[in-house]
Amino acid sequence: MDFFDVIIISAIVTICPILLYFIYLIYNYDFDKTANELILDLCLITSFYLTYKIDTINISNFLIFIPLLISYLKKRNISILVIFALTVSGNNLYFISLEIIFYLLSKVVKKDRIYIIYYLTLNFLMAILILNNDLNNINFIKIVVQAIVGLFITIFILKLFDKINKLINIYMNLNEIKKETKIQESLFKITHEIKNPIAVCKGYLDMYDIDNIEHSKKYIPIIKSEIERTLVLLQDFLCLRKIKLDKEELDLAMLFDEVVEEMSLYKEQKIKYVKQYNDEIYVEGDYNRLKQVILNIFKNSVEAMKNKGVIIIQILEKETTIVKIKDNGIGMDEETLKRIIEPFYTTKINGTGLGVPLSIEIIEAHGWKIKYESELNEGTTVIIEIPK
Repeated sequence: MDFFDVIIISAIVTICPILLYFIYLIYNYDFDKTANELILDLCLITSFYLTYKIDTINISNFLIFIPLLISYLKKRNISILVIFALTVSGNNLYFISLEIIFYLLSKVVKKDRIYIIYYLTLNFLMAILILNNDLNNINFIKIVVQAIVGLFITIFILKLFDKINKLINIYMNLNEIKKETKIQESLFKITHEIKNPIAVCKGYLDMYDIDNIEHSKKYIPIIKSEIERTLVLLQDFLCLRKIKLDKEELDLAMLFDEVVEEMSLYKEQKIKYVKQYNDEIYVEGDYNRLKQVILNIFKNSVEAMKNKGVIIIQILEKETTIVKIKDNGIGMDEETLKRIIEPFYTTKINGTGLGVPLSIEIIEAHGWKIKYESELNEGTTVIIEIPK
């Protein structure tokens, strides 16, 4: 191999392990500091070792110390010690002398990297002149070429370190923003979901006559049940985890009857509920969670009809159980229908945009399917498919 071949190969084997470290950082989303430092040590040591093995004709000595320079600049003591051990084991006084120069410079030179690079470049050239016994055979062109190539490689690697660190910082900041967004989303969900049971409690309390024993027997258990449901919701949101289900066999018809009765408490509503289903329809599901979903669907329908209209509840029992909830409200255009599944998207003035996404999340957690069909000024139909 001639001089330039060795320079090119040395440059490649010097840069490649360090580039692999950058690739690892880019595709590693955990950013574990200890693991990253160990990977960096491994890549720096590999870079030095490969360049050291290529140095068979004693002309790539300058490039071989780029990993060591990076080790000093990044304060990687493990890399420094291993590289020093490798050179000592090879009994190469030239390398050992330059390593001592590195160490002394790292103690006396200011930490500005550009000054360090130039100081080291000058000292390398001096060391080559002093330590080479055959001064008459020194090829100064080769020394200058090595110095320039080494300087550019070092600057290139340090620039990459800067860019990667900036990307990591941006990614970490984005992660923090995402965490804050998730917290805000959870708080919105809490606000959105606890309004339903509280509104039911308020409706019963408005109707409640303290002197009427029948009211006490009928309303207090319902109010208690709604408060318990609210506590379940709060418990789940506090965990900030995926929705947990407490499945049991339940009567879907009874669930709809209960929700219709609760919705009828709102005196300002003039909604007609048309039931088209049998008395007993048993499925496996979480009663409180499904009640959440149905209340959300009914509330959206009521708001779409401006408190006056018809809601048809149809349950068909075939190979799968199909639930259809249809209203004759204002409906949705194609764009709105596509976007209602997005968290925070809402067309309501005081809406949170979380009712539909949360309903979909609950239904899918059951292993069921849900879809919305709607046309502007033609009403909306919600279809829930429940496998046997």
